[in-house]
Order: sequence, then C-alpha cells, then structure tokens
Amino acid sequence: MANLILYNGCVHPGSGDVAEAVAIRENRIEALGSNEMIRALASPGCTQIDLGGRCVLPGFIDTHCHVMATGIEAVKLPLRGASSIAELIRRGRAFIEEQHIPEGAWIYGGGYDHNVFPEGRQPDRHDLDAISTKHAILIERVCGHIGAANTLALEQAGFDEHTVITGEGGIMPRDPDGHLSGVLVETALDVIKRRMPRTTLEEAKAAVRRTFREASRVGLTSMHTDDLEIAPFDIMYQAYQEIIAEGDATVRIWEEVQCPRPDILNSFLERGLRTGDGHPFFKIGNIKLLTDGSLGARTAFMRADYSDDSGNRGVNVYTQEALDEMALLAHRAGMQIACHAIGDGAIAQCVHALGAAWRSDGVDLRNRIVHCQFPDGAMLDEMARNHICADVQPAFVASDYPIVTDRIGSRDQTAYSWRTMLEKGILIGGSSDSPVETFDPIWGIHCAVNRTDADDLPAGGWHPEERLTTAQAVDMFTHAGACLSLEEHEKGRLKPGFLADLAVLDKDIYTVPAEEIRYCRNVMTVSDGRIVYRDF
Repeated sequence: MANLILYNGCVHPGSGDVAEAVAIRENRIEALGSNEMIRALASPGCTQIDLGGRCVLPGFIDTHCHVMATGIEAVKLPLRGASSIAELIRRGRAFIEEQHIPEGAWIYGGGYDHNVFPEGRQPDRHDLDAISTKHAILIERVCGHIGAANTLALEQAGFDEHTVITGEGGIMPRDPDGHLSGVLVETALDVIKRRMPRTTLEEAKAAVRRTFREASRVGLTSMHTDDLEIAPFDIMYQAYQEIIAEGDATVRIWEEVQCPRPDILNSFLERGLRTGDGHPFFKIGNIKLLTDGSLGARTAFMRADYSDDSGNRGVNVYTQEALDEMALLAHRAGMQIACHAIGDGAIAQCVHALGAAWRSDGVDLRNRIVHCQFPDGAMLDEMARNHICADVQPAFVASDYPIVTDRIGSRDQTAYSWRTMLEKGILIGGSSDSPVETFDPIWGIHCAVNRTDADDLPAGGWHPEERLTTAQAVDMFTHAGACLSLEEHEKGRLKPGFLADLAVLDKDIYTVPAEEIRYCRNVMTVSDGRIVYRDF
C-alpha cells in the first residue's frame, strides 16, 4: 500500500503511456495509472496530493557539474556579469568593504568573461593590486581554465620569476619587462589553487547543503560532480558521508575523481574504491581526466590554429601514449573514465584512448567524453563503434555561439552536434558544468530544443539542424543520465519498482510550444520518496 500518492496530473514515465497518477511506497514507485486505480492503493494515513493537472517527470539528472564549487560560489567574490575590468575592480573593493575581510586573508572570485570586456584582455596582477595589495586575491574566468592572481597571492603561493610549472599545459605569461603578469593558465591555475588555504570540512558541508537546496528547487535528484578542485578527497568524502548520516542528503551523487597521472590514479585505486561503490546517495563514479582547456580561454586543443589567434592551437595536456596509458589503467581497474575534451584535437585523442581501452576487454563501463564540443563525423562514428558516450552542456550554445565562428571559422559546422550524435547511436547525457552555467535543467532543455539564448537569439536557433525534440532533450536529463551511471534499472524512468525520484512542473513540457519551454517551472521535487521541495 502507498504512503504518498500524486493524482490528477499528467504523469510522463519516460517511456510508455501517460498516466493520471502515481503511487509511492517508502522510497519506490508502486504503480502508475488512473486516479481511481492509484487512489485505491492508499494506506491509512497516506499523503494524497491533487496535482491540478501539473506535469510529472522522472527526477532530473545533471551528468556533469561541480557541487561544492557551486555552493562556494555563493560566498566568493561575485564577478559573473562584470562588463569591464574597471567594474571587476569596483566589485572587488566593494566586496572587501561589505564583507569586512581582514587584511592578510585570501579572496577567491570567479565568473567573469573577458571576451565582453572593452579592454579586450584578461585581468592581470596589476588590476587585482588595484583592488587590494593587503589581501591575497585569486580570480578565475567562468570556464575555470584561466585566471589571475595579485602580487601578494603570487608571493604567498611561492610563485616568482624562477617558478616552473611541471604539469602539462601550465602557462604563466610575463609582462614586457619580464615579470610575471599574474595571469595563470590551466595547470598554473590549478597549482596556485592548491596552495590557497584549503576548504575545511564545515565549509565543504555548507557548500554541498547550499547546492542541494537549490538543486531540489529546480527538480534535480541526481548530480554527477567533480569536487576535487575545492577539497581534497578525504574532506570531500567525509563531507558527503556526514550529510547522509545527518539525514540531509536530497540529491544522489556520482563522484568524478580527478587523477591526472598514473601515480595519483594508483594511489586512489589502493583505497579499494571502484565505480558504483558507496551509498545510494553517494557513489564513486569515474576517473576524470582533463585533456585540454576551454574555448573562451583559447586553450581547447584544436588540430588547426584558432582563426582569431594564429599560431595557437590551445593546450595539449597529454601525449597520445600517456593518455592511452591512463585510460587503460583506469579501465582495467574497473573504473569508468570521463575525459574533459572540447577541441577536435583533444577529442581525437580521447576517442583513440577510450576506444583502445574498451577493445581491450569489451566491458562497457559507459566511458564518456565530457563537453565533446567540436568533433567531426569520423570521430562520432568511432565513438559509436567503441561504446563511447558524450556528456554535453546545452546551455553552452546560448553562451558560446557569439564567439564560436570567430574562434574556429568554418569548423563550427560540426559544433555541438547533438542530433547527429543521437542519430549515430551515441548515448548523450545532459548537464550544466555548474557553476559555469545554471544547473536548472529546464534551461538546459530549452537550449537543446531551441539553441537560442535568453533573448531568443539567433532567430531560428544556432545551427537549427542540430535541434533536439522535447522528448530527446528531456531524456538527456533523465534516462540518459541514469544510463551514464549504470543505474538505468532503477532510475531515470517512472516505473514500478524504480526509485521514487520525481519532478513536478507547473506546465506540461511536452505540449507547450518549444519557444515557451524555458517558462516551465519546477514546483515540487520528490527524492527517495520524500517531498524535499514544494511550491503549490
């Protein structure tokens, strides 16, 4: 007998017929059907909610984001939307004054996009020194692949004229006079972040809780997350375990573990943890390998020069041999692999490495290429043949389309080619890369279906031939996400016996005009059979 019934709705199970009602017993779906049939299953004291015609979907799944970084975003220097370096400086000064930040403390900020600055350049240490010379300041671009530090931060991190970044892809440009400019690219940014005061356990837990609250508000019940840029593994792991023990977990976590080198990967494997291990609300997911940078920073690894930066092909983090070695080591250990790759050069490397790993034993771990923004047709064919999945961020189209053609010219014809991927049989999950983009899945679905920004531009959608149907886009953020975590047998659909993870929208997303999808709103979220958010 059911202890929670939602009736008088439009229940879309993800496959099969639409129902009027759904019955939930404990943390599982008991049945779907007509109002009369489902209400007859009520146990004494059962909670019954009249949906008033609202739309019920499987709980949304974000297949690549940064949960802790998203939570930290709320308490760091906010630079998203800054229109100039001058405004960035004003915001920094105001932040110090309003937050009463003591001298000597570190200030961490992010979210800016230098591509919109009239100054036409990255901010550098001189700009940040104009904010303060008595605080160590580190900021990073919205993509997280390039940033800047002020003079005090460079000094406290031990960076000087003789510093050498040993990791692949690390760049520290210099001023005309030969001094460090303070701009930090790829590995150089990672190094200084590791030398900042580390996130404490309580800070990590607070960040996760902030993200969980907002995730529940927008209907997310599962998130695949890379948290190790914010906290070391032990802090990250303990934070989630304590939140679960305290009964505050409302989102199921699939943790991506950054292991960039064989020694780090072997050290992780010695813990005895493998893909799928853990608790229903926290599982070890994949080994994360970053193989290039970002389009906005011109560090995505391309096979030919950037059209607007002759001589630059981006950052190539791995040789093919080294990437093949990492992929094979992880795959043979039973670890799913997720490769960050944006440029066509990096994607080609990943297709080779992941294909070879899968062919070594034929075990389908749903290895994936995260972002996969600029593949060509041959790469997609190889992905399909070698069971390589894609993990895409539809919101990137709305943010990137104004700069893509300038960056790569006619190569943009195969950019963000999600319909082609599906037609070739590639499994693609929908995600946000939050805090890079909002993790509201309704916005992601809008971008997948319409390929337009908040102003409905460009008219008709950017490369409209790659637009998805509403059903395909919803599936990316539900069933496909479950497939990517090897959990399609218990979530991603609304079926008897499946986990009771649901999102309730105020409108039927399948019947509203495509251009109105973004106005749909999540009004209730059920996670593990519990109502964790309600707004009606």
